[in-house]
Amino acid sequence: MTDKIAAPDSLVSGRGGQALLGVGLVGLLAFVYGVVSGNGTRAWLSLLVNFLFFSGLAYAGVAVSAILQVTCARWGRSLKRLSEATAAFLPVAFVLLVVLLVGITQWAPWIHEPVEARRLWLNVPFFVAREAFLFVLLSALSLAYVYRSLRPDVGMLDESGQRRATGLAQRLISDWRGLVDERARNQRFQDVLAPCVLIAYGWIISIVAIDFVVALDAHWFSSLAGAYYFVGNLFIGVAFLALTAIWARDRLRLQAYIGDRQLSDVGKLLFGFCILWAYMLWSQYLVIWYGDLPEETVFVADRMQGSWAPVTWIALVMAFAIPFTLLLSRSIKTNRRGLAAIALLILVGMWLERFILVAPSLWHQFGTPLGLIEGLITAGVFSLFWWCYGTFLQTFPVLPVSDPRLELVAQGRHPGRAGRTELGRVDPLAEQL
Repeated sequence: MTDKIAAPDSLVSGRGGQALLGVGLVGLLAFVYGVVSGNGTRAWLSLLVNFLFFSGLAYAGVAVSAILQVTCARWGRSLKRLSEATAAFLPVAFVLLVVLLVGITQWAPWIHEPVEARRLWLNVPFFVAREAFLFVLLSALSLAYVYRSLRPDVGMLDESGQRRATGLAQRLISDWRGLVDERARNQRFQDVLAPCVLIAYGWIISIVAIDFVVALDAHWFSSLAGAYYFVGNLFIGVAFLALTAIWARDRLRLQAYIGDRQLSDVGKLLFGFCILWAYMLWSQYLVIWYGDLPEETVFVADRMQGSWAPVTWIALVMAFAIPFTLLLSRSIKTNRRGLAAIALLILVGMWLERFILVAPSLWHQFGTPLGLIEGLITAGVFSLFWWCYGTFLQTFPVLPVSDPRLELVAQGRHPGRAGRTELGRVDPLAEQL
């Protein structure tokens, strides 16, 4: 295995990295301009939508990796690092959360129009403390899991002399105990932490849905909103994994580890979450329609009438109708360009879905607030996300090289008999080290 496969040399370095940071700065300036120029509602709304989308993606990537760990999925072992690398955005997400909490009076309608029945839950001190605590808790579990995933890989490459650990990677392997002990020990830690991450993810992301979506409407409530929201988050995470798997296969030359089987299985997973997300959406809509209660129907009616209706239908077509129809085909799941186009379509559609969940509750003027300010802020946050993601993959091994379940799978090939691990499985590096 070459150094470039272990960790690519130039993903966000040089002009590319500077360009990403530059776009991030432009997004920051667009937000500041919106706040000081009388477009504060649009600026705060856009920041909130992008915080929910990209911080949700950061957590969803770790959750997908945890799912692969819990299910002992051998097929997706080569995709595990690509998924959990989204955790690199969590420090930036924390900064965005702090900005939102500092400016809470600018975007939270329940502060100016309090609802008596919600006062105990929706008051500024409790809200700020709750969000900070939940963010730190889920981030701590996610980063602990990612650390236990990274440590044996970094140590293995450093011990073999294949890629010497420096900087943060070196600190990650302090008190190194040797490959055999570290591999077994950190696998046990991951087996314990993965269910904890998933339980915390489902609980905390559900509360995020209540606090940042449901609470924006003074009268709407839904017992299904939490489940619908975190399933949508996982849908976003799987779509991003499909896109990055294709990108890594071609750009980082990982054809020996990301083959047609991996792309096909990610496509199936994407198809499954597409159906599950649509099922959650329909289940929520059906109950609201059947109950015909004003406090519930107004939330839906606002999003399916007037200037919001086209955006709602576009989001539904992009996130469900087109992906569902195309992913019925077996061949498109192994067609890199086709699968990448579907994944990208889903990501854009789900961004619009998050926008539709939030914007109509805050924007009460004519038209839909989708313009230059929203575009620049979104581009800025996306650029920071990609810079963090690329920096992570440039710093740490792209593949979980120490994982005993990692296999050579491209073109139907599997490792030879040489080089078995202490668990009796084939070590994929044995033929190459």
